[in-house]
Amino acid sequence: MTGVIRHLQVDEYETFMRFVERCFGASPGAFERWYPHIYQPSEAFCSTAYVVERAGEIVSHVGLYPIEVVLHGVTVRIGGIGAVCTSASARGEGHMTGLLYRVIEEMREQGYPLSWLGGDRQRYNAFGWECVGADYELTFSKRSLERLDVEAVELTARFLEQVCDVVERLQPLQVCHAVRSNLGQQLLAEGRRAWTAQDGYALLKDGWGQTSISELVSTSGREMGMIRSLLDWTDRDELTWRLPASDYERLARLMPGAAGWRLGDWQMYRIVDLVQLLELFLPLLSSRAKWLRDGALSIGIREHDRTDTATLIVQDGVVEVVPGRSADRYVEWSPVEAARVLLGGPAVPDASEYHGMLATLFPLPVFVPGLDHV
Repeated sequence: MTGVIRHLQVDEYETFMRFVERCFGASPGAFERWYPHIYQPSEAFCSTAYVVERAGEIVSHVGLYPIEVVLHGVTVRIGGIGAVCTSASARGEGHMTGLLYRVIEEMREQGYPLSWLGGDRQRYNAFGWECVGADYELTFSKRSLERLDVEAVELTARFLEQVCDVVERLQPLQVCHAVRSNLGQQLLAEGRRAWTAQDGYALLKDGWGQTSISELVSTSGREMGMIRSLLDWTDRDELTWRLPASDYERLARLMPGAAGWRLGDWQMYRIVDLVQLLELFLPLLSSRAKWLRDGALSIGIREHDRTDTATLIVQDGVVEVVPGRSADRYVEWSPVEAARVLLGGPAVPDASEYHGMLATLFPLPVFVPGLDHV
């Protein structure tokens, strides 16, 4: 890499946006329409934009956007990665590699235990991100709901700015939800539509010829009745809805009405700080450990320039996390392998010896709602 890594400057914003649009083949203003809560000519946005300047020109960019989610009562700061791009004339020069490693280090310094992105698995595997944290994509049709005699719930179509208070009040009732400091602008993203019910709300997203449920909450558990009404409102034969695999109660309630479902790892995560991540979830880990035998296991995540280690100690059904390697039993993984074991993904060979403890304590719940993608 021959360029200089730095933050974007506010007076470069318009030129920068045209650069990003060219890289992605997007129309002018597309990113502001898709992500109005992020792309703004402000100091706050520029502090999240890492660019490479070469010969006075921006040639590469990685955005690091804060996402705060609550997962089964645990608040987790996640470093969202977006708008990863390099100009055609500067590709193959190592700019993206330099930027991604810089941003990973920035996340460590800023206290992010996890990072999230969407993109090509093989491309980002090289930097430690992996497709983990399973989601269920449920498909609902008029026929599948009629077979259960689901009655439609009365819905009222709303302008997006009219539902901000309702969403802000009700979305925390979900076991996996986001903390949103700029909800009003998030709701104005292109392709969003909103409805309210007496005891809930629904947000849909239109795009690429499809309509899907972005978010739906019913305080009385009448989600299928709301979906039945949405099918009439949208004149669609079916609607899809993605839910985290750890949303046990809603999945159990919704599955009988689903015309079909599929399980997949739709999002990519990277463990940034192993000790911090495990400490955040200590109450959940201890709740799972009540039938485990006493024991200890040290875990290492091996990277190109470091190995992060932590020790899990189980005693009398309580889990303790100690920084460093202090147990006789030790297993070491790459960041990709660690994500699979700890966050829920395909098995890795070195985990088999410790299958009992690992299978009982993990995976940890991870999820970024669609409204909060970057």
